[in-house]
Amino acid sequence: MLIISPWMTFGIASDGTPKGYGVYEVKGNALTWYYKSTGFDKSEQLRIAVDELTNQKRVIANVWNADPEWKIECWLDGKPAGAMERISGFDPLALAQVADDSEKTYKRFPKPRKTEHLFLCHAPASTKKVQVVVTDRFGNTYEKSWEEHLVG
Repeated sequence: MLIISPWMTFGIASDGTPKGYGVYEVKGNALTWYYKSTGFDKSEQLRIAVDELTNQKRVIANVWNADPEWKIECWLDGKPAGAMERISGFDPLALAQVADDSEKTYKRFPKPRKTEHLFLCHAPASTKKVQVVVTDRFGNTYEKSWEEHLVG
């Protein structure tokens, strides 16, 4: 039986988490877990957005299953930029889903809501490539990259 949650709109929850479910694995006395996005590989544990700001770029990573034991790191043009700062805010994709028709869409449920599983890094405006590497509490690593594509 398939149950469609009313808490999801456009395939994502109001905090930007893709539809999916938790997977728990028990081996002896050891318990591990991860979030499995429906229709995606287990490696889909984050999404990144890069915004152009005045004189800089802003990198936001939504790491939907992150807990305090996760390590979230940013690399800019192949060089380590360090740990990303955990922030409270709105997921860029959740906001973008309602941006075109915000008056009509915001009257529907659910509205985008703030989440605590966003991570921030500021980059120089000249940055051409961003890579976010996350390591979960079990030592598994996941990566997402963004690369600026020049037109012309």
